[in-house]
Parts: sequence; C-alpha cells; structure tokens
Amino acid sequence: MRDLQDLHCQPHDHRGAFSFDTTMRKPLAPTTTFECDKLELARLLFSHDRKASAAELGVTVRQWSAWTTGAKPVPRHVWLYLKQKKDMERLGDWQHVQIDRNRLVLPWGEKIGLDELALIREYRRTHQLAQEQADLIERLMMERDFYKENCHRQAKFGLMLNNLFKPS
Repeated sequence: MRDLQDLHCQPHDHRGAFSFDTTMRKPLAPTTTFECDKLELARLLFSHDRKASAAELGVTVRQWSAWTTGAKPVPRHVWLYLKQKKDMERLGDWQHVQIDRNRLVLPWGEKIGLDELALIREYRRTHQLAQEQADLIERLMMERDFYKENCHRQAKFGLMLNNLFKPS
C-alpha cells in the first residue's frame, strides 16, 4: 500500500502564475505620425475584427496588432480607410447610391438631377392630390350607381302605381 503522504500534493504559491510582469504587458494605445483624434483612432481599430480587417487591408495580423499596441504608428491611409468604412456603414441603404456629375444614380439605375431634387416637395404634393382625386372619383362612381339603381326602382314603382290608379 502506498504512502498517502507521497500522493498528497504539496501546496504551491500560484500568485505568480497569473500575474504579468511589465515586459509582457502591451499598452493598447495606437499612435500616428499625423494629427488625429486618438480616441476615434482607437475606436476604429478596436471596433473591427482584426483578422478580417487585416485581410481586407492586405496586411498581416501581426502588423494590425503592432498598430493597436502602438509599436508601429498607424498609417494615414489606414485611418482614412477605416473612417470611410465607418461612415459608409452609417449610411445604411444610401451606401449604394452614387453621384455622377450633377445626378444621383440609384441602385436600380434611376438617375435624379439636382433640378428634380428641388421639385420633390411638388412631386409629393401632386401624388397626394392624385390619390385624393382617385378616391373622389371612386366615391362619385359609387354614388352614381346607387342613384341610378334607385331611380330605376322608383320608375318601376311609379309605373306600377300609374297602372293601378289609371283612370279608365
């Protein structure tokens, strides 16, 4: 039989196993060689998936990590690209609209000029008036049909009364 004392684990001090010394700790403070809002730069870098963003920019994940830790300064074109990407995401459905000279080109191929954009309020008003006119015409047709049917009924009733009370 084995000695239970030998099987018992000796207590170890595990405090050092989870602490990091200062050489291993990397500051998460991206730097640049140009003037920009550092907080916005950090939001742009940390709000994107690093693997996907690195692949999209054509750099390695190590390069992306060097930018986020501040080991290497973030290039201006990367900052501009991330800022533009964030602005495009904020546009929502409008991100597929393009501008061609003085026209907006919509995703389904329709083009709207600046002079037409000034008339949008009038277009909306004419559309509303056309809807109201269509509703009025429909209501008038229903009333016409009602009165037409009512007149035929009254005429038949009148003929019947004339035949009953006709002086002979």
